[in-house]
Amino acid sequence: MPSTESQLSTIADWIDSAALAETSLQAHRRFNENIPISEHEGPVESTGGISAIRRAAAWAFAYHVQVVENDSKWRVQIVPYFQGPDSHSIPPQVSDVSDFGAEIWTALCAKTASHFGKARLHHLLFDRKVGQVRDHAILAAQSYLKLAGTWEKELDKGECLNIALRLARAAGKHDLAENVIAEMLTLAASAIADDADTPGAATQILGPLIGERVPPKALHGLLDDAIARYSSPFIKAQFFSLKLRLHKGEAARSAIYSDLVQMWLDAAATATGLVRAGHLKTALQHAQTSAVPHLIDRAASSLQALRNEDLGLKSFTASSAVSREEFESYLKPVVDCPDWQHALLHFVYSYGPATGSVENTRRSAAEYAKHSVIADLATMELIGSDGLPRFSPQSDAEIEEVRLTRQESFTLQHMAPLLAIALHRIAETHGVPTEEDLTSFFAQGELTDAELASSIARCFIRYWSGDVEGATFTIAPKVETLARNLVLALDAGVYKLQRNEKPGQYPGLGYLLGVLRTKDMDESWYRSILTICGNPAGGWNLRNEIAHGFIPAAGSPAAALLFQCVIYLWSLGVKSQNVDAGVEETEEGQA
Repeated sequence: MPSTESQLSTIADWIDSAALAETSLQAHRRFNENIPISEHEGPVESTGGISAIRRAAAWAFAYHVQVVENDSKWRVQIVPYFQGPDSHSIPPQVSDVSDFGAEIWTALCAKTASHFGKARLHHLLFDRKVGQVRDHAILAAQSYLKLAGTWEKELDKGECLNIALRLARAAGKHDLAENVIAEMLTLAASAIADDADTPGAATQILGPLIGERVPPKALHGLLDDAIARYSSPFIKAQFFSLKLRLHKGEAARSAIYSDLVQMWLDAAATATGLVRAGHLKTALQHAQTSAVPHLIDRAASSLQALRNEDLGLKSFTASSAVSREEFESYLKPVVDCPDWQHALLHFVYSYGPATGSVENTRRSAAEYAKHSVIADLATMELIGSDGLPRFSPQSDAEIEEVRLTRQESFTLQHMAPLLAIALHRIAETHGVPTEEDLTSFFAQGELTDAELASSIARCFIRYWSGDVEGATFTIAPKVETLARNLVLALDAGVYKLQRNEKPGQYPGLGYLLGVLRTKDMDESWYRSILTICGNPAGGWNLRNEIAHGFIPAAGSPAAALLFQCVIYLWSLGVKSQNVDAGVEETEEGQA
């Protein structure tokens, strides 16, 4: 069995041999070949013998050393490569390493000759607060500085220099810090001048340097060189972001934003399709962040110039066949009724919400997510009817909302034509009621006065008379009218007084529906009306699209969906027993 001294010498030789590698990754792999990962688990105590010595040495080079920014301050930290939920980690936190483990690191630090070994071991002893702590920080910084010159890859060099700078600052060794900064600036200039279109080392170095209390003056020229050097707008944007962090003056920042917005507009001019749209949207986002009016106008006008045909999107159609027997069976709820009044109630309550039950929607969305993992990895951008970016989910909740709305929209594509035929069949079977009879019918309940009931009646007359477009455009606003009246009937305070230039007003349909949901509105109906009328997360948005003039013509499927929404909301203001009795009476007659 080898002695402790000989074992330490052997491990030191392994460290120095690993240091001969060309990259940091290769060096760590070469060292780890001597002590397998299976030896990492377990304590390091003086009674552990050779295995404890090997484990302590393995830990030393298993930690991850990171330079991170917290609260605008750069820090270097040493973290275990594995951290479990129960605070267990491999290796243990540096502060939890036993005194014996620290003694092994001290002994190895004395035996190793390479900068690779001394940089890591002095750094660990500084973090563990062993002996002359400041001396360990200085020696580690000096070794990292020298180690940077031995690596082949610029990213490895930059990592060592960043760590060296942080340690030199921690030790208050200002002359050493200035030497490190000089090397960092030289490396950044070399990386920017390199032919390769890879800015990693430059951004890795320039970011921490901007965080210095007094940033080096050379940063200004380096950032300008980088912006001019790289062709990708995404890479240029990284350096623009660094310039904004470097400059605090309002005039300087406005000029930078102007260049940044123009850069994205120029990139859009050479791009096509969705890439072009994405660049224009990014330009507008930066313009809005700048709060400079003429930049916002310039970016917005460029984005607004997009047309659907510019996006290069393709339309897909699909069809399905339904047997005559199945089709007629589907229409029975509205056909086998004693009159049109009962048929209208069944049009709502027998068919249910057009998007289906929320439980089925959630199951379908979960199944889709399970089998469409790759689709969820991509950035999602929903395009409106005007061809402009409308919605991009930013949180897990918004992504889930898009999944649900997508499934509901699929269901609407199937249900809308069937509901349109069912609504036509009501008139074919029971005759077209007069405007007076329809007005009397809809005048029931708390939500409609004679004027509103008459207006709704005329919408139905238009539909059954063949003016489907007129019916669609006139029934759409009634959804919000009834939702607002229902909120008022429930004594929910939603009116907003005037604030500055914004006049007093009721909030929009989406907000009103949210209030109704808190008042126990059926969730399936809530989601159906929201997705049909105004869900930005991929819904049909008929009410909003019509109101903003994005739908030049509307057919009977869209109208039928809106009519179902109106009848449902209206029915909530009628005594529930009247509605229920009407539906139950018809069902008994059918039996």
